Amino acid sequence: MSRRLFSLLRGGAAAYVRTLRTAPSNAKRYLLAVALQNVGIGLLGTLFALHVRAQGLPSSVVGDVEGALALSSGAVCLLLPPLVQVVGYRWLLLGASVAFGLSRFGQALPVGAAAIVALGLLYGLGDGIIRSVGAAFLSENAPAGSKLTMLFTADFALRVMASFVGALAGGVLPTLFGFWLSEPEALRWSVGAAGLVMLVSAAPVLGIREASRPAGRTRRRYLATVRSFQSWRRLLGMAVPQAVISFGAGLVMPFVPLFLRTHAGASVAQIGVIQGASSVVMAVATLAAPLLVKRFGPVGAIVVTQVASLPFMLTLPLARSLALIAVAMWVRAALMNMAWPVFNQVAVDGVPSQDKPLMLGWINVAWSVAWFAGSVLGGRIAASSLTVGYFYAAALYLIGAVATWLLLRDTKLGAEPAGTAAQQP
Repeated sequence: MSRRLFSLLRGGAAAYVRTLRTAPSNAKRYLLAVALQNVGIGLLGTLFALHVRAQGLPSSVVGDVEGALALSSGAVCLLLPPLVQVVGYRWLLLGASVAFGLSRFGQALPVGAAAIVALGLLYGLGDGIIRSVGAAFLSENAPAGSKLTMLFTADFALRVMASFVGALAGGVLPTLFGFWLSEPEALRWSVGAAGLVMLVSAAPVLGIREASRPAGRTRRRYLATVRSFQSWRRLLGMAVPQAVISFGAGLVMPFVPLFLRTHAGASVAQIGVIQGASSVVMAVATLAAPLLVKRFGPVGAIVVTQVASLPFMLTLPLARSLALIAVAMWVRAALMNMAWPVFNQVAVDGVPSQDKPLMLGWINVAWSVAWFAGSVLGGRIAASSLTVGYFYAAALYLIGAVATWLLLRDTKLGAEPAGTAAQQP
């Protein structure tokens, strides 16, 4: 049995390596850029909330920053799609890298709460761009069929592994800087390092090659895109459940480092290891996504994994042992996120090419607005309790999973709708 399992794992890993090796050059450059960005995201996931508190600011500032970036990201997701037709993917992805890097550099400076929150708006520009056009760009620069599923899964696994590297670095850097700096200054320098890595992600984007775009007024193109949009049912089925889940996630996810340090007594290094190991578990779990699709179908795979994660989420606020909390956190994260590449596929597969950017943009508007509300409220809840939010989040996750099944269970994938041949944007 173990030999057969090892053989399956080895064969699966080889298939993903082949997928990455044979991917088009544009897709490879995009994947490298996103991997660098996720190294920075992993660093910030470990450090940012601790950095804010070390500067003497309340935990509500963490929620307000998350709310600001979500609000900005939502606005970008709403307004951005027609710009793909005007300026192309390359310049938008380049702008995302610059916005990511400069915002985190600014937040590492000795500025007040208002400036830190305002810089969250700049970060949200980059986040909105990646959310709006990332999956669409990968879909347009990748093989069709089963290889697309493999590439989406490899993309997610790379992101998570990069976050793992960043999270581990987030646990180590403050310790290294701490040899000659105070803890607040060590955290400040570490946040600045995250900004540098994210800014460097612009380098591979510069190598992306695209055909020239026809000139046209953005407003006219936006209205034309909306008028020609045909995937309303798919959009409703994707956006509504994601908004519910996002609201629940916003209540707790920005405050995980504070929860680990305050509720479980973890050190900065332990937080980095826990966050990093969570990323590894997620990366490994995502490799099983194609198998889940074969067993349950795309929508079934999403729903089953989301529901299975809930007992582990409820374990977090009830447990006191750091080891038990860490294990529950890893399993919860793996189950809740392992079908994320399947979600991306459901969002774009069988959708006309001209609909894809708008589809992704509007889904992420719903996600961002709900995250804004959840994180701002979560910051106020965290000021009095770092545990109660998990119970609310679990209930919202369950509602979101049920809504996903009810709205998407009859979704058919893999073909363009009749009369709507795909067009290159």
